[in-house]
Amino acid sequence: MGMNSEELASASVAFDLAARLVQCEPDQTWIIQCVQADAFSESPFGGDDPAVRGGLELLSSWCSNVQDPCIAANEAARDWLRLFAGVGTPEAPIVESVYTEPNSTMFGRSTIAVHREYARWGLEFERSGKEPDDALGLMLAFCAHLMREQVRGIQENDTASAGAAATALEQFLAQHMLPWVSAWRFLVNEHAKTDYYRGVGDLVFGLERALAAHFGIAFNESDGTFAYRAD
Repeated sequence: MGMNSEELASASVAFDLAARLVQCEPDQTWIIQCVQADAFSESPFGGDDPAVRGGLELLSSWCSNVQDPCIAANEAARDWLRLFAGVGTPEAPIVESVYTEPNSTMFGRSTIAVHREYARWGLEFERSGKEPDDALGLMLAFCAHLMREQVRGIQENDTASAGAAATALEQFLAQHMLPWVSAWRFLVNEHAKTDYYRGVGDLVFGLERALAAHFGIAFNESDGTFAYRAD
């Protein structure tokens, strides 16, 4: 089931926010902005997915309880560091190759494959080189880019370009993101000390699941895998 240009534009906003949430260490300015803007009251995409709704509820609840933004930012930053950046081994790594390579090695085959996909679309991310190309934040941002490319093709009546972007998005999601997002979400829920990051884990998982549904890919609750629906 394809998405129209309005749905794609909304999804790109949601995926860009998700990229920011996992990629960037939260600071006081960011926390104040989230609280004042009620940033997690709703999502422009995936609102029917229970994990998206649950993630937003956790994030909104955490923000509503912020009394001192400085203390809250420090608390969230400590959680981000332990979960994703790590002093030593992160508790919920955000790199594909950790989950999919035989020896859980960073900068493995998936890193190379993802880098080639970025290059095929003329992208060189600013943080590429500081973290592996198959880091979750970069991949979420790449999905948002492909959505915008599809919107551009639709608006310019360039069906070939729109179709190429849609195909690239589906393949990238299926090959590089869905195989490990459930395991990552589990680790976040197991190790997060704040509802802020429990909410991030649920939100990212839900957004990926909602996007997968548009390509006929369903999540199996019993074993935590994604597969194309038989129908």
